[in-house]
Amino acid sequence: MRRSALALIAACTSPAPQAPSQPTGITPVVKADVRRAEDAELARKHDVARVEYERAVADATNAASRHFAHREYAETLETWGELDGATAHLEAAVAAAPGDALAWQHLGLLYHHAGDDRRARTALEKSKQLAPNSYYPRKALAALDLCANDRDGALAEYREMLALDLSERMRADVQQAIDYLVKSPGPYACGPRAP
Repeated sequence: MRRSALALIAACTSPAPQAPSQPTGITPVVKADVRRAEDAELARKHDVARVEYERAVADATNAASRHFAHREYAETLETWGELDGATAHLEAAVAAAPGDALAWQHLGLLYHHAGDDRRARTALEKSKQLAPNSYYPRKALAALDLCANDRDGALAEYREMLALDLSERMRADVQQAIDYLVKSPGPYACGPRAP
């Protein structure tokens, strides 16, 4: 049975390795604001969580605190389906800490979802540059290439992945994607985007 390109790339939104540990320099006030926001979110008090996240952003007086507050708020907004807000906060997070590969990767996925593949590619390339041994930005770039019907670009990304230290399962998935692309000239179907 022939699998669609979308089935092969669906995992591009699967979780990447753990977010970087909290950098030094986050103020205790911002940490406390975020902790209250997370507690409110766990209690399903979304309105309280929003106020606390916004307080954390307002209280952030240095780059590490701004990065942390914006990144944490973006993650929550994404779970709420508020993708425009999540994008804005991730943009602020990477402005404060441009070395956060995971934030760049998520930003690239959000740009793609919004239909801005030029910015998606830029963000994903930045993530790949910052984390050259990570599978996830490369997989997202391969997915982006497939959505643009660039089979050669996708194949190049998948082939580069084979040089990484991958689990057996990941390696098998990458090889399966390569085999599929070699046999299927396209066009490739992508999932729906935001209206």
